[in-house]
Amino acid sequence: MITYMFKNTHFQELQLLHYGTEVCTPGHHFGPAMRDYYKIHYVLNGKGTFEVAGTTYHLRKGQGFLIVPHSVVHYQADLHDPWEYSWVAFQGTHSSSFLEQACLTEQQPIFDLGDEDDEMRSCLHRIIHSRTTHKGWEISMTGWLYQFFAILIDHAHTANLQPAVEHGKDMYVTQVMDFIEMNYANAITVQSIASHIGLQRSYLCSLFKDQIGSSIQSYLVHYRMRRAAELTMDLNLSIGDIARSVGYTDQLLFSKMFKKVMGEAPTHYRKKKAAASL
Repeated sequence: MITYMFKNTHFQELQLLHYGTEVCTPGHHFGPAMRDYYKIHYVLNGKGTFEVAGTTYHLRKGQGFLIVPHSVVHYQADLHDPWEYSWVAFQGTHSSSFLEQACLTEQQPIFDLGDEDDEMRSCLHRIIHSRTTHKGWEISMTGWLYQFFAILIDHAHTANLQPAVEHGKDMYVTQVMDFIEMNYANAITVQSIASHIGLQRSYLCSLFKDQIGSSIQSYLVHYRMRRAAELTMDLNLSIGDIARSVGYTDQLLFSKMFKKVMGEAPTHYRKKKAAASL
């Protein structure tokens, strides 16, 4: 077994607490008991069972399970083909968000990587052996923990899994808004937003409209026009400069959208605001 315990307050968003690998003896078990942090086990070989919230899951090579904080669990190696697994324990402000993107919850704690098994094994190997490679081992391990989640999130997207809990929808809406806030000046599309978040375009559009009452495209246009309206107060910027600053290379299209949202053309809007400020 290989395991290390450490706590580094520099990584508040995602913090690796401990990790390891264990070749279990037949019937080796943990619990029923709980943890006060998140922990994910990944089965490298063999078989075993995982029990949580009254449900028993039978697991094998290439599968894994999530333990959430303060949830009573029990897991046990098979009597005839005991499992070997690696694990990572973690906490941080991004933990719940990443897990929801990976569609992992207490109600849906199991994942099956299938063809992505080699990628996950390589990632876990990097985490476990990063400490012995160089002086920047804490940064390196945290980076590989992000990669660990990237594999799980990509798998959920490829397998077309959907969030198992309602509050996950709020998280996706927030992610859309945050993405637009950070990227409205670029040539982004609804498809690029969906790809970034890791959901199907049609599902994300439906979810966003149900929660907000507006389409993603409409929200993006209105956000850009509000920012453009603010920029009209800077007289050093031409209308073309403003258009490009909010993601439009076509000034005529920008002016058309500005008038549609703000009620008047950007030049008239600027003159009216300038006169009002005198």
